[in-house]
Amino acid sequence: MRVNLACAFLSGVALLMMMAVGAADIIGTNLNWLGLPSRPIPGSFEFIGTMMVMNVFLAVSLGQARRGHIQVELVVQMLPPPLQRAAAALHHTLSCGFFAMIAWASWPGALHSVRVGEFSAGLVNYPIWPARAVLAFGASLMAVQCLLDLAGVFSKRFRVARERSSDAATV
Repeated sequence: MRVNLACAFLSGVALLMMMAVGAADIIGTNLNWLGLPSRPIPGSFEFIGTMMVMNVFLAVSLGQARRGHIQVELVVQMLPPPLQRAAAALHHTLSCGFFAMIAWASWPGALHSVRVGEFSAGLVNYPIWPARAVLAFGASLMAVQCLLDLAGVFSKRFRVARERSSDAATV
């Protein structure tokens, strides 16, 4: 859980940086209204794209751990408890498989990107290897979280108390 919290904190930092650069870019592009020369910030598009990847993939596992993702439980709630556990096991298995495939497919590209120092060629040569590395790491972390959730279906030791909060939208 501490890894999830640390990653979510970094996700929040990425979001703040993305907002600051986006706002500065918009203001800089529209300075002509004040009679000043207007120019966009070079590399802001690439920076915001990188921060978006970091924002999503560093926070997704904490959302899973806290049961904060949207769930449609209308039918599942009407099932008897053994079938509810089976549905939860299927849900966590499919989620784990999905994120494990993303991680499996992204790690080779991420490692290569880090090794060669991949960047986006443009006005500013912006490094894109951090986004590739964070995507692979975040997908792996989410797959591990889904495995822990799957273990929680069968063992109380791994079970997380289900909280109904304003953060979690359940239908």
